[in-house]
Amino acid sequence: MKRICLFISILCFAIFTNRLCAQPLASDISSTEIVINNPAILLPSLRAAAENGEVDAQYSLANIYQQGLGVDVNYMRAAFWYKKAADKGMAKAQNNLANLYVDGLGVDIDLVKAFQYYTKAAEQNLALGQYNLALAYKNGSGTDKNILRSIDLFEKAGEQGISDANLNVGLMYFFGDGIKENRSIAADWFSKAAKDNNSEAQYYLGVMSEKGDGLTQDNLAAIYFYTESADNGYVPAMYNLGIMYATGTATKPNNEKAAYWFAKAAEEGNADAQYNIGVMYDIGGGVPQDSTKAVEWYIKAAEQGSVDAQYNLAVKYLDGVGISKNKGRAIYWFTKAAEQGDDDARLNLTELLKADEFLDEE
Repeated sequence: MKRICLFISILCFAIFTNRLCAQPLASDISSTEIVINNPAILLPSLRAAAENGEVDAQYSLANIYQQGLGVDVNYMRAAFWYKKAADKGMAKAQNNLANLYVDGLGVDIDLVKAFQYYTKAAEQNLALGQYNLALAYKNGSGTDKNILRSIDLFEKAGEQGISDANLNVGLMYFFGDGIKENRSIAADWFSKAAKDNNSEAQYYLGVMSEKGDGLTQDNLAAIYFYTESADNGYVPAMYNLGIMYATGTATKPNNEKAAYWFAKAAEEGNADAQYNIGVMYDIGGGVPQDSTKAVEWYIKAAEQGSVDAQYNLAVKYLDGVGISKNKGRAIYWFTKAAEQGDDDARLNLTELLKADEFLDEE
């Protein structure tokens, strides 16, 4: 009845980065930015300057209200002052005001106005404006879709250090999103983003190196890129790295390192990693054997829909290992696993229910 095999599946999926917002600034009341520990003390003087038409004060006042720097967040006031500065031509204010129009914060949602203000910011060579305008063209947000224009703007933003711009072009070529799929070109764009330490780009370079898809198949390179990405906090890379160490791909099997990376990914909520670290605690692989901790991780994974975790958790409840014996909970989790098509769970559930019927007849 007990099934505690590792779930082994390399993760690969698309996450298209959302628009970029304003960089946090405490104050910006001159051409030289000054960091202020308590921006609220600047409010009277900033308000006076803003009301007097000084564009930098208008922008800084809006920024303080948007971020709640020493004051309550007030998007209506933020939008009011961003518009004052935006209509005077300040690119940063134009970008930030457009963000508010997209989200409907302090103003009604208006994607057309957002597009217009992103365009104004991009025309002034603001990298954030170029990036957000590229997303608008890519998604057809407030304008017609224009993939070539989108790529051109992403490239411009990437040249100014917006690594997510290079990442997004890579994802478009990788998945054939609006453009013909080309993994080799995708790898070039991911490499540009990875040079700026972009964790998601590093992850995709790892996937491509492991599969030999768009890059020469090289598991050592895959481990390198996954490690770079995982060290930068990217959860799918942590999980894939755990799989490589668990299976001994390009290296000797190393349960300690596998458990380390599964645990890191599990703590960030990855259900497959939660199941795998549960198994490792169950059998004492790479970590001390601990049925209680195994159950704790099985529960987390099972609640997220992991069928293998649901099955193993049901067995734990049935046997009373690592948790108090509870036939009702065992039936519950066997049912959950059976509903997802697990044949072993269905057989065990049938046997348990038949036993209950037999007892009822007696």
